[in-house]
Amino acid sequence: MGECRDRKAPLKWGMVTLLVLCWLLPLAVIAYVMLYVAAGKINSQTERTIVTSVDNAVRICEMRMDAAVEASRNASYLPTIKECYGEYMENGDRLALQKTVHLFLEQHYCYNDSFLYTSLFFTDDPEEQFFAAYRGSTSNAVYQASRRFEDKVMPKVLEIYPELDTDVAVVEIEGGVYLVRNLMTPSYHPYAVLTMELNKDVVFGSLDSSWGYMGSAVYVDGVFLTEDNGGVFAGTPGIGAELLKENNRECRLVKRGKEYFAYAVRKPERHYIGYIIALDRQAVIDETYAVKYISVILILFMVPLVIIVFHFFSRKVTRPIGSLVRAYHMLEEGNFGYQIERDANSQEFEYLEEAFNQMSARLQYQIDKIYTEELALKDARIMALQAQINPHFLNNALEIINWEARINENYKVSRMIENLSVMLEATMDRRHRRFVTLEEEMSYVEAYLFIISQRLGERLKVEKDVDESLFQMKVPRLIIQPIIENAVEHGINGQAEGRIAVRICREEDRLVIEVRNTGTVSEEDEEKIKALLSDGYEPGELGSASLGIRNVNRRIRIIYGEGFGLTIKNDGNGETMSRIVVGAEEMKKQTATNQ
Repeated sequence: MGECRDRKAPLKWGMVTLLVLCWLLPLAVIAYVMLYVAAGKINSQTERTIVTSVDNAVRICEMRMDAAVEASRNASYLPTIKECYGEYMENGDRLALQKTVHLFLEQHYCYNDSFLYTSLFFTDDPEEQFFAAYRGSTSNAVYQASRRFEDKVMPKVLEIYPELDTDVAVVEIEGGVYLVRNLMTPSYHPYAVLTMELNKDVVFGSLDSSWGYMGSAVYVDGVFLTEDNGGVFAGTPGIGAELLKENNRECRLVKRGKEYFAYAVRKPERHYIGYIIALDRQAVIDETYAVKYISVILILFMVPLVIIVFHFFSRKVTRPIGSLVRAYHMLEEGNFGYQIERDANSQEFEYLEEAFNQMSARLQYQIDKIYTEELALKDARIMALQAQINPHFLNNALEIINWEARINENYKVSRMIENLSVMLEATMDRRHRRFVTLEEEMSYVEAYLFIISQRLGERLKVEKDVDESLFQMKVPRLIIQPIIENAVEHGINGQAEGRIAVRICREEDRLVIEVRNTGTVSEEDEEKIKALLSDGYEPGELGSASLGIRNVNRRIRIIYGEGFGLTIKNDGNGETMSRIVVGAEEMKKQTATNQ
């Protein structure tokens, strides 16, 4: 008993080592990896997400800015304004000029949500302005905008356009963003000036869809243009036009102090437009903090979990296993029938203890029974030797009767006796063979058909289609004759005449035996046959034919497994087909089994 107690220690300390090496240490490594490696990857992924989001937002701004510039070209490239101005210069019809210009501005810019207001004046008369507003603007807003344009914007435009040539100016005036474009004569002198106030919410509105957006600023050629929530840039050195000096199209993420910013530069037409977006620092670092918090929690929970698991295994596993080990030592010492006192505290070990007690009791019973069984076995062997005398007697008796029939020239009786002797030899199987050649199996069929034909006479017609090249293949003994007997009993008996057709062929690695007989089976009989051939069927009183087909199917299924066996069904031509499938590849291996 002392040895058994000493043997518990390795299991216990082995569990401690296992928990430390396979749990505590891996968890610590995982926490380290999550804290440093995973955090780095999350930062990289977060940076890529931010850059992609900002880049997409800037691309949308770029497309909308390009669309606005392209829309401003309509006044230059379409001949409407130039032609009406030329007509005005010829005929002096000011009213027609006003009507045509107002209609043009309304058709091309009043329905474009990128523009709030559009103004056009001719350089020979700057005081007269043609003004159009976006359709969604109220009359009061249009009036205020026109006044602001006259007072604040017009002086700046008059200052810009003489030096503008064919370029497009993007300027900031009193908080608004404007496009200024000259309409040129063929000799490249400006005859009119188009001024358009951009709708910042539309043109630059996509910037606020950036991931972690806090605010934005837009610069044109290094000069401040507009901003949203400009307070987020206050007090942050290095954030401004100097950040955009590289003039590259790639969107980048930078950190200034504790704050994060994304920026990119685009060049529609001839101007560089820079975008700076302030990001929510908390949104950027939250992903990393989450990983750090999880790592700390894992570390805090590792030690208590190890203690709890160790206590659980010690109480639920080590102690019951020790009890089982001691019990097995008792059996080794010859104490058969030893019983364990049940003190297991889990269902599984309670089952093991109960199973051990039953095994021990059964072992004691079996040992006590061995001597009695040895005596019974000797008696059975003596009886088996005596039973072999009867088949020899029957064979000898049939042989004497056969010779008597031949002497009296009664050859019909002699043939019947010979075929009966073949059937008797097949059923007795004195050599205890599981397999015979197909040729020998067909000899049993021929013997049975000869005997039954003497009873049925011309009522029975037999057709055979057998590939004789298969005769040397091995098949389980007596699998065809019971099927023939079943066909005669259920298909021929009671009929004026009937037909039995036997067909044997090979299909790839399978040997197929088909027996067709006159007549069909009903749906009720089909259900009975399926039940009879199923594995779970428990037969009661069965006829010899039914018992024969059931035994044939069971023997084939035992030898070859699923996919092989016997099936009986209607063939759709007024006949019943019994189909036996055995393994052709297995046949060649059965000779060694018989030997």
